[in-house]
Amino acid sequence: MAIDLLNLQRTCSFDRDRLIRHAAWTLEAHRRGGDTLSLVLVNDKRMRLLNRTYRGKSATTDVLSFEGAPTPPGEGSRFLGEIVISLPRAFRQAREAGISPDDELTNLAIHGICHLLGYDHEKGDREQRLMKKAEEKAAREIRNREEGPETLRNVTGKIPEEVSEKTMPAENTQRKRRKTV
Repeated sequence: MAIDLLNLQRTCSFDRDRLIRHAAWTLEAHRRGGDTLSLVLVNDKRMRLLNRTYRGKSATTDVLSFEGAPTPPGEGSRFLGEIVISLPRAFRQAREAGISPDDELTNLAIHGICHLLGYDHEKGDREQRLMKKAEEKAAREIRNREEGPETLRNVTGKIPEEVSEKTMPAENTQRKRRKTV
């Protein structure tokens, strides 16, 4: 498994090794440990440009996911795609939520990876519940594996806690691949 990280911003410092480790554990939680992805950290200006170009929204956002090209069967590991995170936005959100910036970065990485795995919370309540469940699975894996899990109580994924598993019908949760941004 390879997690490539490219830091294109210069104002915010973060724990690079922790972010890569948590992204890898998120893949492993979803049995995709052999797959690869890229994490790209940008400033708000670059994120606003990407959001306008690919989503038609002229505002910054916290995370965008770009699905990789399909890998032919039998070719080994698959490049899932690229997750772009605005570090200044993540730091503001962390401050507003009263959590560490590194926890917020983990939450955004989990969220982006779930999009690359085919989950899409913008497709309705059912899809939102499925994605929240996938985020919680990854967050649990990270909390279980990281030393000092009490410091990771804020690693929960990005979708709000109000999205309850209790209302989720018993059904097959296999996800089809879909292009998400």
